[in-house]
This record gives sequence, C-alpha cells and structure tokens, in this order.
Amino acid sequence: MGLVAYLYRDARWAERHQVERDATLRDPDWSPIDVTVEDLSEGGFRVVAETDLPIGAEIGLGLAGIGLHSARVVRRSGNAYGCEFLPPLTSAELRAALSAPAPDPVALPIDAATYDIDIEDEEHPDRLPLMARLLAISAGAIMAWAIVLGIGWILVEWVRSALLA
Repeated sequence: MGLVAYLYRDARWAERHQVERDATLRDPDWSPIDVTVEDLSEGGFRVVAETDLPIGAEIGLGLAGIGLHSARVVRRSGNAYGCEFLPPLTSAELRAALSAPAPDPVALPIDAATYDIDIEDEEHPDRLPLMARLLAISAGAIMAWAIVLGIGWILVEWVRSALLA
C-alpha cells in the first residue's frame, strides 16, 4: 500500500512581514476606516477592522510609504481579514512600506468649553493674560513710533539749522 503526496504552492506565495501598522482602509463604498495591518507581503496583507467586509469586496488600503493601493478581501476570521493586492506590490513598494516611519497623530483643536479647561494656562503657564499682552504690544508700538518721530524731528531741525547757518 502506497501513500501519494502532492506538492503544490498555494496563493500565499510571498514572504509575510509582521508589521502592526496603522492604516486607512477604504471599504467598497470608499468610506475611510481606521485599521491595523498585522502582516504585509507583496501579494497582500492581514488587517484588523471593526467593520463588515464581504469576501470578494474590492477595497483600498492607504499605508505610509506606499500610499493607496487596490485590494480584494479573500478571507475572514472574526474581525481579521486577509486581502490580496490588485496588482501585487513591487519589491520596492514593499521595502518602502516596511521602512516608512509611522505617521504622527494629528493634533486636533480642543474645544475648551466642552472639557471645562483653560487651554491657554495649561499649555503656557508663564504667559500673561490676553489683555496684558495686548496692552504691552500697544505700548511697544506707540513707543517705537515716538522714537521714529523723535529721530525724524531731530534730523529736520539739524538740516534746518545747517541750511540757515
């Protein structure tokens, strides 16, 4: 009795790299969704997303270093999705994605009334109040113009005395 073994290569032909990178996924309606890419290869990626993506859906993945690339959902396990790039990444694109620094989070403005905080005092505790700063700026501007006019008056008087002499 013999045992027959078949060797074949499945669709996962590319080396996978564990990355844990934040990215933006575009769902079939092209709405942006914040996701975490767990692994990345030339052929595809595994992503964790808190959304429902049907198998076969064409999506887009925006990742630092390579920008936006088309992909298709090929498998799902809970909230983790396996996706393939359409077309696959080049070696240069994969290297760029793996070496790109993670983007810094965008600091959005905070509405102080919502959180009942005084942003000005918290960010710059040694800063003068707004009215005191405005008064200092105004006084400085008035003094600067007084000096300019004073120097101008002295020059005019000096020229007048030189012409009369």
